[in-house]
Amino acid sequence: MKISDLLGTCLRNLTRRKLRTILTVIGVVVGTCFIVLPISLGIAISVNNQKMLEQWGDLTLIEINNYGNTETPLDDAAIDSIRAIPGVEVVTPIMQMQVQGEVKMFAGRKNRYQWYAWNVVGMSAEALEKLGYTTSEGRMLTPDDVGSKKIRVMFGDRTAYDFEDTKKRWPNNMVDYWSVGEGEELPDPFFDPLETELTYQLSPARENGKPVTFQLEVVGIFKGDYRRGYETVYGAVMDIEDLKRIQQEYEKANNIKKDKTANKGYETAKVKCVSMDHVAEVEEAIHALGFVNTYSMEQERQNMQESARQIQLILGFIGGVVMIASAVSIMNTMYTAVIERTKEIGIMKVLGCELFHIRAIFLIEAGLIGFIGGVVGDVISFVGSYILNLVGSTIQDGGAMVEGYTTQMSIIPPWLAVTGIAFATLVGLVSGVYPAHRAVQVSALEAIRTE
Repeated sequence: MKISDLLGTCLRNLTRRKLRTILTVIGVVVGTCFIVLPISLGIAISVNNQKMLEQWGDLTLIEINNYGNTETPLDDAAIDSIRAIPGVEVVTPIMQMQVQGEVKMFAGRKNRYQWYAWNVVGMSAEALEKLGYTTSEGRMLTPDDVGSKKIRVMFGDRTAYDFEDTKKRWPNNMVDYWSVGEGEELPDPFFDPLETELTYQLSPARENGKPVTFQLEVVGIFKGDYRRGYETVYGAVMDIEDLKRIQQEYEKANNIKKDKTANKGYETAKVKCVSMDHVAEVEEAIHALGFVNTYSMEQERQNMQESARQIQLILGFIGGVVMIASAVSIMNTMYTAVIERTKEIGIMKVLGCELFHIRAIFLIEAGLIGFIGGVVGDVISFVGSYILNLVGSTIQDGGAMVEGYTTQMSIIPPWLAVTGIAFATLVGLVSGVYPAHRAVQVSALEAIRTE
């Protein structure tokens, strides 16, 4: 018999007892729905959790805090060791100016506008773009900017507004931008930082101290993002090598001697991994280097993923129980079919039909019941998923629980739909094994005599 003949025979046999076949298929449909839909809920929870974490911060970022660690300094050698860890895309130490006195920036004619520059940060210029920093105006710092005569910096998107006019009194000495409503256009600051030369002045607190000044050039304005860093809103960033140079010249001018026994390392650093799959391994490797005080979103992500997996496991177990009941129903249907068609089986044997073909007929019939039930179950699951998402979005006021992303209550990826059909078909085939075996064990002579 050809495969087409087998399929045609099996379909005709299934349509003999339409009601019984339909009822058996319904059982498979219910079992498929109880597997696909619950797992889709777990997938949606997992995806929504990840989107929520992405709103909180970069999932591939590890922050190293080394405050007070005198035994393992986070120095340049340590930074190089971290950079060599497999899975690390980029690493940069974070440095701030160490001055016992005043640090100011000036702009305008005769330094009319001033800012107490308490949040000037040194970072590796090559790391900025890879760490996700973006610009709203101008350009990003690059390694080519390091060592220029005018020290090149980037401003936060509100930094220029923090400059005060020294020739005016409060409140007219500041640009009022904090009272601007959402969606309204901000007023212009006193000056355009991209078009204005600035002076950076470090003044020691002691009476005989010598202030040192440096000329600055603002090359870009950050797009403000608190997740990336406070400096992208209210601060300034220059390459860490330029900041070190400023620090050294300030110390040299004021004859400041450093304690040689003091920890010479950085206090913090940022590590960007190639993907979030590398975060756990990279963080473990950093701990092995002696830097145990780290922070990443990996732990929160793992906790949420574990919770989602547990929900999927529980709901999937319920679906599995329902599918087992469906398997028993298929086995019962096929076993009944063997009994009803005993004479037919005997005739096929007398006519010389091979046992393989007899067994294949009952297996294919059972598999078709599972396949049809799986397909219909997938269709109903997609409809149910759509309804759940529609109702869920209404409850969540448009679904905007996560900024820039509409949360979903159910997600059925293609692999889950295919798995539902494949599993239902497999259940059908397994359920048909015993009835098919019974069919080939039927005696031809006894079967022919059966009424």
